[in-house]
Amino acid sequence: MRPRKALLLALAALGAGCAHVSDVRENDPGFTAEALKSGGLVVMGVVQVNEIPQVRPPLIAALEKVLTATRKDIPLVPATKAAAALDDSTARFLLLSFQMQGAPDPAWLNQAADRLAALGRYGVLARVESDKLRYAGRDAPPNDPGLQSPSGRIRVTGRDVRVLVQIYELKTRAKVFDAKYIGVAETAEPDTIPPALGRPNAGTGQAQPIEQEFPRPPPLASALEPAFLEFARSLPGGPPQH
Repeated sequence: MRPRKALLLALAALGAGCAHVSDVRENDPGFTAEALKSGGLVVMGVVQVNEIPQVRPPLIAALEKVLTATRKDIPLVPATKAAAALDDSTARFLLLSFQMQGAPDPAWLNQAADRLAALGRYGVLARVESDKLRYAGRDAPPNDPGLQSPSGRIRVTGRDVRVLVQIYELKTRAKVFDAKYIGVAETAEPDTIPPALGRPNAGTGQAQPIEQEFPRPPPLASALEPAFLEFARSLPGGPPQH
């Protein structure tokens, strides 16, 4: 088995300078920078369609990392503190309903909001709606020594995600923000193997799966970070959108 020393390339979705926002469907006029600054934002959770709860911690960590680094003006209540304020059933079924439906069940949202409103004015939920891998060959970037090879080519594994983000005012239960974002991350390694996509495995006569010829994909959390970055920027009080 050949070594898998790949470089992680976190990319702006659709190319440098392109917005990640694909669809801002709702933004309440009362949801302002001052309201966010004075009221704070409670991280209620991040889920993925058809996933299990055990995969959530790195996704939540990615959201909190980006918000903490880029929106220091917004008081942030982490998911661990929010979960500690809820009983197990409320926490579980709130996130399960959001995972399955793309909207929290009103009954479970009410129960959660009753407890969380003491922590902050707004609560944020995120849902990874699609997660796709792609494989490509490219010319090696001339300014990156770690990706040079005699062929002058690299092999790239990309991860493209689409994530829904919703924010609720906890006292009123009103949804004040609803948008979707695109995130992209890539891993790359020098192409040091002669062209052999689909060549038979020695002794079996069967073609190798294409993913065996490419570097391991980047973690899902790495692809979510640029999407969450654009989310943070698109909140009230963020930098002007181009």
